[in-house]
Amino acid sequence: MAMRTLCLIGVLCLTAGCYNYNPLTTPSPEVGTYVAVTLTDPGSEKLARSVGPNAFILRGRYLGDSEQGMFLSVSSVETKQGIAQPWEGETVAVPADAVALMDVRKLSKGRSILLAGLGAGGLVVTTVAFSLIGSGTAPNPGGGRPPKQ
Repeated sequence: MAMRTLCLIGVLCLTAGCYNYNPLTTPSPEVGTYVAVTLTDPGSEKLARSVGPNAFILRGRYLGDSEQGMFLSVSSVETKQGIAQPWEGETVAVPADAVALMDVRKLSKGRSILLAGLGAGGLVVTTVAFSLIGSGTAPNPGGGRPPKQ
């Protein structure tokens, strides 16, 4: 039981970790890296036909570069009004002159450990609470109705 619980907590940590977006420190990210691309105003206008009007931040996986710019498998588009619109991973070519800033997504170890600790604590509290409550009723040998005659 304990091993299964530890495995479950490990899987939850890997899938439900907390992430931060940090500025890109290399000339280009590794292929497959999750990125957030902040567009310039002219870039937003240029990409309006592809990603919709007033696009501000494109989030998704970096697929590589070409003469047309960088290719991005878009998972969401945030507008200048702060409205996030989910996407299904469609590929969009983003010209280099349309990019104001590019951030890469990194796992936040501290917040992920805190999340895992809270999850494990909740699991322990729930387990203890249900074991204290019990799972049935004790027999009552003297109670009840007398037998019919």
